[in-house]
Amino acid sequence: MASIEISDLHKTFAGIQVIQGLDLSIRDGEFISFLGPSGCGKSTLLFCIAGLEEIDRGSIQFDSTEVSDLPAGERNISLVFQDYALYPHMSVRENIAFPLRQQKIAPLVIAQQVSWAAGLLGIEHLLDRIPAQLSGGQRQRVAIGRAIVRNPAVLLMDEPLSNLDASLRVHTRTELRRLQKELGITVIFVTHDQEEAMVLSDRIAVVKDGVVQQFAAPMEVYAAPQNQFVAGFIGSPEMNFLPASVLGGRQEHVIGIRPHDLNLTTSASDKLQLSAELILVEHAGPYQFLDVSVSGMTVRATCTDATGLLLGQNLTLEVSRDKVHYFDAESGERVALSSPENVTRENPICSVAG
Repeated sequence: MASIEISDLHKTFAGIQVIQGLDLSIRDGEFISFLGPSGCGKSTLLFCIAGLEEIDRGSIQFDSTEVSDLPAGERNISLVFQDYALYPHMSVRENIAFPLRQQKIAPLVIAQQVSWAAGLLGIEHLLDRIPAQLSGGQRQRVAIGRAIVRNPAVLLMDEPLSNLDASLRVHTRTELRRLQKELGITVIFVTHDQEEAMVLSDRIAVVKDGVVQQFAAPMEVYAAPQNQFVAGFIGSPEMNFLPASVLGGRQEHVIGIRPHDLNLTTSASDKLQLSAELILVEHAGPYQFLDVSVSGMTVRATCTDATGLLLGQNLTLEVSRDKVHYFDAESGERVALSSPENVTRENPICSVAG
């Protein structure tokens, strides 16, 4: 197992800066996710840590030992790819054993390690099959078995669940988290799926244009996003953003409200209230999502029972003041407000819409 320290990392492709002076500290035994949209640099960062990409400048250390100049084979890492990359002519047993055979490990030790990895993943009964005889979920388990069989210091995973169907993806991520805790291994997991990152991670690094926007525990990223990009990327449905002027506030601010925090009401209260017109109802199991128009802008809210609501109907929505997020309109950075009392007294952003 290993801690990882990344300092001032730069990586450029064809004159385009993909990673820009990135700093990151990962503790031994953590499950870390790199989360961001396609093209943000998260896979490139993973490959730099793996040694598959050379860095232009900066430092990568495993347990305080510089590894930036070491080839991938000398970094004691394992990498699981999106497409599994199994050898089609080899059995499951041979696929899992392959990295140990490359290291010329004794056959008895190889057999013991393969048996251990297969038992941990519940694929003992598949050892004599070839990949063509396996389902997608079974192939993914074989790929993970091949990665862990050599007891790597760091396990790197590049969108390993994206080829699985929805139900299997949920089951596999649960098994993956159990496996990581059991092994105590340091894992870096690349994904564009914020739900996967939230469920699996000890901490999430949200990446945009090669820069880490926020690096924190999942619920901290969700509850206190560092900027407007993080706020919009984390959470489903995504956060509503409204100019403060809609609520009689200062135009240099933007307010953010999550749909799950914005609900129907029929009475006055000390909560923030919005007048809206209903334009769409979406049924989604225990919740109904309401698309409403607020001052000409579409906003999404939730309710548990949309019975009797009519399109075009005027509604009143409310949200607790402590669930409202504030961002600088120019920079997008989070604006910290001292207390609810000061907000009510001093900040017109929180005044009730008329």
